[in-house]
Amino acid sequence: MITMVTFTCAGEAYCIPVECTRGVRMSAGIRAVPGAGADIAGVLPGEPAVTVLSVLGGGTHVLILELADLTFGLLVGTVTGLCLVDPGEIRAVVSAAHSTVVSGTVQAGGALAFVADPRALAARL
Repeated sequence: MITMVTFTCAGEAYCIPVECTRGVRMSAGIRAVPGAGADIAGVLPGEPAVTVLSVLGGGTHVLILELADLTFGLLVGTVTGLCLVDPGEIRAVVSAAHSTVVSGTVQAGGALAFVADPRALAARL
């Protein structure tokens, strides 16, 4: 079983492995980065400052993610909790609006959720 953090964004349910999450912060105070691409919401000040992706839509929270030595944020609506997922229950995505950052779908908490791919998200930085 894999423990996943569940969250919403733009009216959809998502989950991402808890092992790559480090926390949740409010999105208030994000500063735009001049010349940044459309995937970058900006930088969230703090120690350390965190670059925030907005590839799933807008939101009021930032899910702090970490892969190896890379820490970044993902703009989300609301972090809703944790769930256990059987890896065998994750189904491949045939076609999705965010297929480049979504690796599959799963029933999480009784509802369909998209499985966000942390490596694909990091590649958007």
